[in-house]
Amino acid sequence: MTVRKLDADGDLALGAQEFLSGYSAEEVAQNVRTRLKFFLGEWFLDTTDGTDWFGGVLGKGSVLSSRESVIRRRILLTPGCAGMTAFSVTTDIATRELTVSATIVSQSGDSAEIQYVQAVI
Repeated sequence: MTVRKLDADGDLALGAQEFLSGYSAEEVAQNVRTRLKFFLGEWFLDTTDGTDWFGGVLGKGSVLSSRESVIRRRILLTPGCAGMTAFSVTTDIATRELTVSATIVSQSGDSAEIQYVQAVI
C-alpha cells in the first residue's frame, strides 16, 4: 500500500519524501487520522463507510463505552493496523472538543502515537 504523505497542516507533502509505503507506522497513523475525519455517509459511492460521529459518538446521551467502541473499531479496522497498546477518549466541555489518543502498532511491527481532535457541535 502506498499513500501520499501529508504535512502538519494536512496538505499533500511535496518533494523527495512525498510517498509512504509498506505499512509503516507513519503510514498507518496517517490513514487512521484520515479515517477518523471521514464521516459516516460522506462518500456517495459507499454511504456505509465512515465514522459514526453524529449517531454513535457525539449524540446527546451517548454512553462513553459505545463512543469508545465506535472509535476503537474504526482504528483497528484500518488497513495495516495490527493493534493498539494505548487508547483514550476525553471530552473537554469548555472547548467543546473530543480528543482521541492512541498508540497503534503497524503490521511492520513499529508503533506510532495518534491524536485526533473532533469539535463537538
